[in-house]
Amino acid sequence: MWEIVGISFLTGLATPLGGWIVLRFRQLSPRLLALFLGLAAGIMITVVFSELMPNSIRSGSHEIFIVGMGGGWLFMLVLRWIFSAAMGHGNVHGDKAAYLQLGWFIALAIALHDLPEGFAIGAGDALNSNIGLIIALAIALHNIPEGMSIAIPLRLAGVSKGVVLWITILAGITTPMGTVLSLWLFSVSEFFISFSLAFAGGAMAYVVSRDILPEALQASVPSALFGMAGGGVVMLAVSELHWVDFALQVNLAVY
Repeated sequence: MWEIVGISFLTGLATPLGGWIVLRFRQLSPRLLALFLGLAAGIMITVVFSELMPNSIRSGSHEIFIVGMGGGWLFMLVLRWIFSAAMGHGNVHGDKAAYLQLGWFIALAIALHDLPEGFAIGAGDALNSNIGLIIALAIALHNIPEGMSIAIPLRLAGVSKGVVLWITILAGITTPMGTVLSLWLFSVSEFFISFSLAFAGGAMAYVVSRDILPEALQASVPSALFGMAGGGVVMLAVSELHWVDFALQVNLAVY
């Protein structure tokens, strides 16, 4: 049990690894900023439509997916209102307050998304330890660029390198949390799996459409579009491992 939890923990550390890569750059030019944000947008939107949405519907129903997706979107919208009221700069693109808000939004959306990924690792290991390892590897591969997407706006907001790394660690720690829950709980209901996937999808879709894309396109349209295309290709390649489809089927079969 604890071996797969340790592997899941290392998988979660791929998120701060992505943040560390960003911290190696002393300064981000507008084109590089647009490229990285576009990459993050491409990755996140591909995750939503190629993984979270179909598997939410498959493990539950269209109704659960719609409610979960709407709940995730509304949750992030309410958070935006709270951040805007607290900082007074929520709608201004390009200033430090806006980048700080964007960084926290991305971190929260990814943390929500990583929880069911932890379920997938635990479910795969319950059937076969090799399956758990394969799923963990696939998740780690796309946790790296997700960590980059968190770190970029936080650095632009003037957040120190140490704090940025801690935030990416906290975002990634939900992966082993999900694994522990999947191993300790006697059963994980189809409703819970479906709703959590859809909720994460709604949160990520909101962040991409409302925050990441506007910032990327404002910095450089060609670089942003190139980054989006690259991010989509990367995630589609990772998705060819079919870890989400397989893990959900395993989860429902095992429990």
